[in-house]
Amino acid sequence: MKIERIWGGLVSLGMVAALAVPVALANSQATPPPQAAGKEMGMHGGGLQAAVESLNLTDDQKAKVKDIFADAKTKRQAVSSDASLNEEQKKAKMKELHAGTMAKLNEVLTPEQQTELKTKMEAAKAKPPAQP
Repeated sequence: MKIERIWGGLVSLGMVAALAVPVALANSQATPPPQAAGKEMGMHGGGLQAAVESLNLTDDQKAKVKDIFADAKTKRQAVSSDASLNEEQKKAKMKELHAGTMAKLNEVLTPEQQTELKTKMEAAKAKPPAQP
């Protein structure tokens, strides 16, 4: 009698575990890993903006930088949602946008700030992506 209860408990536990596994797998597949999301957004996804904002900007520079990033975000979203472009074309457009954003930023930043930003960007490139 006691063995039957234990056996019944184990069977129930096994059934719960068997049902939980597909649910857990579905949840893990539904959300992309953090490094994939970050990689998709590139340096614009907060890394570049955070690096620029850490440069001890003047109030005038902060306002201009804010406008530059707002414009870049709008353009990136337009490229991402453009169904007429394939992935390779989107990647090329994103590179163009990045280059344009960097050119605009360099017009706002002092030579010292430009050097510091370049150093931070190179350090970020050399750093391996964070593992979850």
